Amino acid sequence: MKTAHSNPDYVTRRSELLAELFLQDLKPTFLSRPTSDIGLDFLIGFNNSKGGINTFGVEVKGTQQPISSSFALDERSYRRLANSNVPVCLLVVDAKQNRLFYAWPQRDNGSSRSGASKVNVPVTEIDEKTRTEFLNKMAS
Repeated sequence: MKTAHSNPDYVTRRSELLAELFLQDLKPTFLSRPTSDIGLDFLIGFNNSKGGINTFGVEVKGTQQPISSSFALDERSYRRLANSNVPVCLLVVDAKQNRLFYAWPQRDNGSSRSGASKVNVPVTEIDEKTRTEFLNKMAS
């Protein structure tokens, strides 16, 4: 059942498709959708300079609202992303404007967020410069 604050299905689906196109454009070694609900939308891997593969989880959040310098994420989701055993990228998609933003949720001791229901995650808009930085982080 949808809550009053949830996105319409078409916003969620459009956001996932825009994110998938962006990720495919990065030319990863692999890009997959988990076959069951593991709390991530994609798993992605890139060859690294040492001959291995860097693997990341990707969580996509879509919105129709303008995105500024941060995105409000519920605390439980934030902790799950930040404390995963693989690095997880949060991709936030403005489905109206076709704009993408990213963040790397970081582990903390929880003291600064205890009791908060939402965490404002600083996000960076993806443009040509930040796309290169994003790709370099994944392939390093």
